Amino acid sequence: MEDIMKTITIAAVAILIFTARAGAFSWDDLVSKPVKSFKNLFSTQAAEPAAPVKTEETMPLPLNLPPAQAKTYLETIKPVLIDVRKPEEYAAGHLENSLSIDYYATDFKDKLGKLDKTAKYLIYCRSGKRSAASLKIMQELGFTDIHDIAGGINAWIEAGLPIVK
Repeated sequence: MEDIMKTITIAAVAILIFTARAGAFSWDDLVSKPVKSFKNLFSTQAAEPAAPVKTEETMPLPLNLPPAQAKTYLETIKPVLIDVRKPEEYAAGHLENSLSIDYYATDFKDKLGKLDKTAKYLIYCRSGKRSAASLKIMQELGFTDIHDIAGGINAWIEAGLPIVK
């Protein structure tokens, strides 16, 4: 019986502290003002304001953009467009205004390293494998705003989007 009384007393004190800390005076107030951590429960500092809710406009784009989203990105943001396929693949057909930097070239990393690391980039290859590997290399080099076309130029063409020869 003594153990039960201790447990009830501890629970009651915890509820009182929690309620006082949260500034709540009713159950509804209490649950609408949760304490984020046990440490913050006893803090005397004011609670941090809630982070703004991210909207579609403020949410970051995924690394891999489906062709339709990549097209919109190209039209609205106008990133540097890089084709990482071999020169003969590029000559057979490529996206308009794309820069050709051969992934298999011995100086591939050097060429990337000379680019502005703060600019926005969209990369593509044939199927998405080389562009995905290029994204990783660019991240290692310090590029901050890079994306690729999911599925590469094959997916772009399948979506009915234009290429130039």
